[in-house]
Amino acid sequence: MPCRDGAASAQWITSNAELADAVAGWGNVIGLDSEFQRTDTFYPLPGLYQVIAGERIYLLDPLCIDDWSEFVELLENPAVTLIMHACSEDLELLRHHMGAIPTNVFDTQIAHAFLSTSFSVSYANLVAEMLGHELPKHETRSDWLQRPLTEQQLRYASEDVVYLPELYRRLRRGLQLKDREDWFRQLMAERGRFQLNDPDSHYQNNKAAWRLNGEDLAVLQALTAWRERCAMEEDVPRNRVVRDEHLLEFARIDELTIEAVRDVLPKSVARRYGEQLVAEHRQGRELPALQRLAQPLSQAQGELSKKLRKIAKAEAQALEFSPELLSRKRDIEACIRHFKDTGELSDEYSGWREPLVGDAFRLVLEQMQ
Repeated sequence: MPCRDGAASAQWITSNAELADAVAGWGNVIGLDSEFQRTDTFYPLPGLYQVIAGERIYLLDPLCIDDWSEFVELLENPAVTLIMHACSEDLELLRHHMGAIPTNVFDTQIAHAFLSTSFSVSYANLVAEMLGHELPKHETRSDWLQRPLTEQQLRYASEDVVYLPELYRRLRRGLQLKDREDWFRQLMAERGRFQLNDPDSHYQNNKAAWRLNGEDLAVLQALTAWRERCAMEEDVPRNRVVRDEHLLEFARIDELTIEAVRDVLPKSVARRYGEQLVAEHRQGRELPALQRLAQPLSQAQGELSKKLRKIAKAEAQALEFSPELLSRKRDIEACIRHFKDTGELSDEYSGWREPLVGDAFRLVLEQMQ
């Protein structure tokens, strides 16, 4: 294969048999990264997988391999530690491309956050900080679906995994020394899995959906679920079908007509999807009203949020780890809403966080009672 040239330091895997043979010898600790493109599609398109096992780097070519079963079995083996950096997009790719659900992920970015006040540190910066190696900048518009890959691409791909094992060893040792390995594992249980998109729930992501009454919200749910399924089936970005703001506008209309669709949408979009939108809107009007979504925090609740974040940041500062692990805004706001409804802390502030901020949070939240 042409793209073998320039990859002397890595072993190219370009067939099902080569992959099965390689996986058998990889052991129970591997590093993994992926390269993909997602410009004109709903799902990411895999361009390359990079694996480091022991001292060897392997480049897996998804344009040649079509049987990933041995690799998936390895990824889903709880006895195998999968080292990754900022793993969320890679986990999404693995799930959509080969149906893999890794079970034992060690995210070096999150591990580092338990040992440093920095949260979203890049792989290159982490390598520089912990190992003293400067990595070259990557071409942000690199085409990972081209063949052959360039020498620069191959070098970048290899460098993206070559330091993962040493980072893993140092970060794990740091977590053990500070007695934070259990905290890390609990957080990875929350964030180390990709959740499949649920079309019927996606309407909740519309930033203005909280403004709708229950009847209109049922319509928005129907329209948004249709849009999600359409985008997935056609494998195009959701905004290529219908944009969020247009779905919201249609949901407010008592009876949607094809003329109204044509007034709002570009001609080509209205011509392609107009009849479906009208039909989905009609069905949405026949559904039971939904419970209204939570409104933005009131001014008083906003003040409580500031107090909670101040408490969380102070605790993180005292423990010398990233404040985002305790004071993420959406987690704080969810906790306020949950406490208002139940008198209990939310799930985000149970587990490892509860001994750190639980009592202080309750004292503040009881002001709402």
